[in-house]
Amino acid sequence: EEPDMHVDVDVPYIESFMGLTNSLFCFVPRGKSAWSSRFFQTFFAGCIPVILNDRYEPPFGEIVDIPSSTIKWPMAEVKELIAYLRGLRDERPQAVHELREAGRALRCWYAWPPSWVEWSWIDMNRSKFNTTCEHWHSHNAYVAVTRLLAPKATSSRHRFFWKGDGLRS
Repeated sequence: EEPDMHVDVDVPYIESFMGLTNSLFCFVPRGKSAWSSRFFQTFFAGCIPVILNDRYEPPFGEIVDIPSSTIKWPMAEVKELIAYLRGLRDERPQAVHELREAGRALRCWYAWPPSWVEWSWIDMNRSKFNTTCEHWHSHNAYVAVTRLLAPKATSSRHRFFWKGDGLRS
């Protein structure tokens, strides 16, 4: 039990997100799958993600500077984590500020742009959306995935063969 911490499990989504918005550091523990929505939520909640999974590599590390906005803590040293975070908060407020600002700068890389069906919603809420993700049209998950896949598509163009059906040689 830590007086300045709130840790809970299996809470409703809105309660969980409100907890994130009121936090300076947000834990991102290993989940049940290869990815974790908690990681993405932390950036939009404004807290600093603390990854607690030695094997998890956040997406788009080839495009964005994830260490500038994220703490990835080794599980073998988890007992020292709370003291480290308190020390960071109390003794290095500028470093905390820089981590948070870096998270704000890259958060939109983890947002998918709206589909054509949702454009009317965007038109109605343009000012709020542009405030959150000013460069959403060029810094978003779709652009990131496209950038990462483009070299693979080019390098694998001639690796496929169609033998046996008589249509391609």
